[in-house]
Amino acid sequence: MKKLLVLFLLLINFYFPAAAGNIKFIQVTDVHLTKENAQYLKDFVDNINSSYTDLDFVIFTGDNIDKPKFDDLETFLSIVKNIKVKKYVLLGNHDVSKNQKLDKQLYMKTVRKELGLYHSKTPNYVFVKDNVVFVVMDGVKEVIPGPGGYFKQSELDWLDKTLSKYGKNKVVIIQHFPLLTTKSVNHSIYKEEEYLKVLDKHSNVIAVISGHYHQNREEMKGNVYNIVTKNFCNNQYYKLIEIDSDTGMVYTMLNDNKLNENEI
Repeated sequence: MKKLLVLFLLLINFYFPAAAGNIKFIQVTDVHLTKENAQYLKDFVDNINSSYTDLDFVIFTGDNIDKPKFDDLETFLSIVKNIKVKKYVLLGNHDVSKNQKLDKQLYMKTVRKELGLYHSKTPNYVFVKDNVVFVVMDGVKEVIPGPGGYFKQSELDWLDKTLSKYGKNKVVIIQHFPLLTTKSVNHSIYKEEEYLKVLDKHSNVIAVISGHYHQNREEMKGNVYNIVTKNFCNNQYYKLIEIDSDTGMVYTMLNDNKLNENEI
């Protein structure tokens, strides 16, 4: 019954495109690409290219590769660059390690080289669609990698200034690490309260989109809609997200790429 409901929703989505003024995109998180599972990502790219004609972009929210290997990053980018709309990539805790010769600078420069000059070569960046501003935050440790998020004071200062700069716009923050608590303290954000203090100063943030927990969770925290999406690896989940650029309403639907392949 559950599969039939999801299939019904997918068919509605396919035949009834987004209303004018809506921003429509797909979030994919925690791909954890290896040579052994790369075919699943190829299948996903083929699926969305054939199934969605009105996407504005696709964003990969970290842990794009399972281990910080440059060859795996090249494989990942060689696949996702075939997506027909703009692609955005951000870092997760599995993506970079200075000890493994894949630091943030090399990672992001390679992303820009492969995906296009529209893409940032730094891990904290901004892009704008209609009157909605998307702010990408880093929080990854590259010297001593670990599962917890760590947003340096310089990053929080940058976020504060960016939210002030776009004070009249609706803002969506996208990052690997959720602002929701989890039982595993090691996977949480270090000094999360300092991050929340920045958000409390501003009223223009409508959502924070993340991954990392390998869970599907959506909760309001204050006036901010926190969206945590389940991992692509193993189950091939991804999330379709629509934002009404006029009202700031956010609509989401978790999809299973395996279901889409097998039953549509």
